[in-house]
Formats: sequence, structure tokens, C-alpha cells
Amino acid sequence: MKHPGRAEALRELSGVVGPEHLLDDSSVRAAERATFATTQKIAAIVRPADRDEVRACLLVVAKHRLAVYPISGGRNWGLGSRVPTSDGAILLDLGRMNRITFFDEEMAHVTVEPGVTFGQLYDFLKERGSRLFANTTGASPRASVVGNAIERGDGTGPYGDRWAHVCALEVVLSTGEVVNTGFGRFDDTPLGPLHRWGVGPALDGLFSQSNLGVVTRMTVWLQPLPRSLHAVRFRLRDPDKLAGLVDACRTLRLDGTIRSAVGIWNDYRVLSTDGQYPWDEARGTTPLSREVVEKLSKRWGGATWFGLTAIYAASAEQGRAHRLHMEKTLSPRVDDLSILERTGEPTSGHELFTEHEPALDFLQGIPHEGSLRSVYWRKRAPPPASELDPDRDGCGVLWVCPAVPLRGADVVRAVKLCEEKMPAHGFEPLIAMIAQTERVMYLVPLIIYDRDVDGEDGRALACHDALLEALRAFGYLPYRLGVQSMRSLAPPRDEHGAVLRRIKAALDPSGVLSPGRYEFPTGRGD
Repeated sequence: MKHPGRAEALRELSGVVGPEHLLDDSSVRAAERATFATTQKIAAIVRPADRDEVRACLLVVAKHRLAVYPISGGRNWGLGSRVPTSDGAILLDLGRMNRITFFDEEMAHVTVEPGVTFGQLYDFLKERGSRLFANTTGASPRASVVGNAIERGDGTGPYGDRWAHVCALEVVLSTGEVVNTGFGRFDDTPLGPLHRWGVGPALDGLFSQSNLGVVTRMTVWLQPLPRSLHAVRFRLRDPDKLAGLVDACRTLRLDGTIRSAVGIWNDYRVLSTDGQYPWDEARGTTPLSREVVEKLSKRWGGATWFGLTAIYAASAEQGRAHRLHMEKTLSPRVDDLSILERTGEPTSGHELFTEHEPALDFLQGIPHEGSLRSVYWRKRAPPPASELDPDRDGCGVLWVCPAVPLRGADVVRAVKLCEEKMPAHGFEPLIAMIAQTERVMYLVPLIIYDRDVDGEDGRALACHDALLEALRAFGYLPYRLGVQSMRSLAPPRDEHGAVLRRIKAALDPSGVLSPGRYEFPTGRGD
């Protein structure tokens, strides 16, 4: 049913942003398409230019009680893309807000708006010959830095846990109020971009994975490029060694030898990054059998698991000391270990590794589309040469994002669940794992398919739900949710949901910001 105040609200929004930035039906229809089946419709897309226009837009939708769904880059592929959590919402596209408003080389931070992309930030640092780098994501150079951070996305380098290295958020509420977090709310202090918590209750967390406000600016801490960088690659041929490898990675993360993420991929996942589905070898059938994978993996010496991490050091001497300890710990746990070392005085655009190999670029904060090409795995046509767009191209992608203790037994159990459930639903167990912190592994099983094949959307969603349920049964809960999984969690044992609803009522009294996004049921109580 059409909202009675929608037409008037759209006229008012057009007056705020200009008619050219209240987008037409064709743009709206494109935004309703994700990498899996969705039914939500979008009423309109409004594109504000700055914080004041965001504030004015929110006041309009609050007055008319229309749902509004903010996006930054809209490249939340596998978790919903641009599709809102509620039907009939107005999309608040912050992509025009793409200014880098402050940069400090000495104190190593940069302040960005939501439309600033990883590619744009890298180009900014390169143009200045900066000694600093920002950790990047495997999604796309066109993905939003702010959007990824507030979703608690992961990246590379010592600051790979992106949300742990941001501060000074500027947030607009649906009431029109503007909140600055930490010391950013005070005038005449240099501490705003330097100290995360400020003084008093810290509000930053309220605006991460939430629907309480619209983040319009954020300070991102940067890391000096290492003068010594060791790219560490390892392989397992014997899958029974996986538990020991995981435990060794925990040891190296806890003792500080490795300060960056450790990425581990199975042979199915590596195949998907190396090219498209081998239709001839598989004789046109799916999912890809274990026998075909083993035949193809001979080019890698029959390895079943592959890993990549790095040692970031300020000097060659420091780097080699860490390397010796890492080799002593890791070598007994793997079948192959290779380390490539470079030293020098790097700057952005003149990094230590110049081969432009995707994995090495990733370690140095250079964004690329290499990983994104893998979502075309099951498509019959090759991916475009550039400007990849999985939504437009009918790529089927569904993410399940459980966090698992960084303990060998737990990781092996979670992997086995994926290896059982995914083929049973007709999909290859494409598995990536990221030891992003010292104590938790992010397990990322990818459900990749061709949306143009009849019935695949339904099978993929069934696989997603079955996998989520199987992992949840062991307590391996998702660290990040998509529009397809917002209501997937069981009620907690406390009153978290009730308290969150009271906070929502205080900060968004009209209830217009992203209804259904990260909203949880009332707990059972103790």
C-alpha cells in the first residue's frame, strides 16, 4: 500500500538535494537487485551532497514517517548490496559525499566522508608520496571506507581490524541532532582524531552495525609502510594438519610475531580465484567433485590448503628476528613454506613489492579487483575486463560469516560442517578463513552460483540457512549479518533486545532509520 505522505515527502526531498539527485525508476530498479533473491522494493533514491543535506533529508522522512535506508558505496555484495531491510524504503545514497577533509602525515590519520572509496584513498596517498598506507578490502577498490568500517569489515596489515582503528565519528540522527564521538565533540583540542574514547561514555559502538544514526564523517588511522616486509606463503597437502596449523597461527598472533591477519583458503576457493568453473572437466555437472579438484590441483603439487600472511617490521633486523621465530613455529605445521623478503624506504605508489601480484598488492594496501573476479566462478561468460558489478551481471553470491575460536579443534569442526552442508545443497565448499585477531577466526564459506540458472536462488538460500543453523548449533555465531540473515539469531539470554529498543526510541523516535536492521528479539532473562 502506498504511503499517503510519500508524494509530498519526495517533493520536499527534491527541494533539498535538487531534482537531478532524486533518482528515477530505472536507477531504483537496478538498486533492488542483489547477488541473491530479494523482494524488497525501493521508493526512491536521494543523494545528499553534505551533512546539512543529510540532516534536512532525515527531518523530511521523520516528519512523514517514511523508512529510509542509508548506503555508502552500495557494494555490500553477498550481504545485500543496496537492498534495504524493509519494503518501500527510500535509499539515502551517500556516494556524493566523497571528500577527504583532513590528513596528517605526522600523526598518521585521515578524515573521510562515506563516499570515499578504498581506491580514492590510495590515490590520495600516492599523489602525496605518503609513507603511510590504509588497509584495504578484497571486495572492490570502489567500496566505501566508512561503510566497510561501520559494518566491522576486515582488511590487511596491522590495522586489519578496521573498526578498532577509527575514531571521531560525526553522526546525524533522524531528529536532526548531530553527534561527534570521543574528543571530536570539543572545540580547541588536537585530540579528536588521536584518541578514540574521549572522556565519559563512549558512543562509537552505538553506530556500528546499527540503525541508530547516519555516519557522515570518520577519522581513519593509517599505518607506516614497513621498511621490511616478509610475504609468508604456506601450503598443506595433508588436510589432517589443519588443526595444528591453526594453533600455530594463534601462537604467532598472540606473541606478536605476526601482527597482521592470516588468510587460509582451501583448494576449491583457490580454484575459484584462478579462473572460472571447469565445465569441460566436470562434464557440465555441478557441484565440482572432489576427484576433479584433486586432478586440477596437481598443478599445485596436490595442496589442499593455502595460506598467506606477512611480517611487517620497521627494519631488516627486526623483520629477520620475527622471521626466525615464525619459521621455528610454523615450519613443523605445514608441508611447504616460502618467504619473500623486501627492504627499503617505500612510499605509497612505490611499495616494496612491485610485481602487482594481487596477493602482494593486498599486503601493501593497494586495492584491486582480483578477488572480486571469483564471484563469476559459475557464470558461463567471462567477467568484464574492468568495472566488475556482480549485481548487474547476475552473479549469485551469499556470505555466511561465523566467528570461530582460533583453536584448531573448533576450526576443523566448522570446516567439516561447511564441507558437508554445501555440496549437499549443490554448491562447492569454497572456504576462506581469516585469523583477523589473536583469538578469533573469521570463517567465510562462499556460496557462489549463477543467478540466471532456474532454481539456483532458492537452493542457495536454503544452503545459507542450513549452514547458518549448523554453525549456530555449536555456538559459532555470525560476526556480521546481511539483509538475508538479520533475523537468524536466537533470543539472547539477557535483556539486550529490550535495552536496544529503548535506545532506538530515544535516538530515532520516529523509527524511520533502517527498520529491521540489526534489531534483535527480547532476551529470555536469567
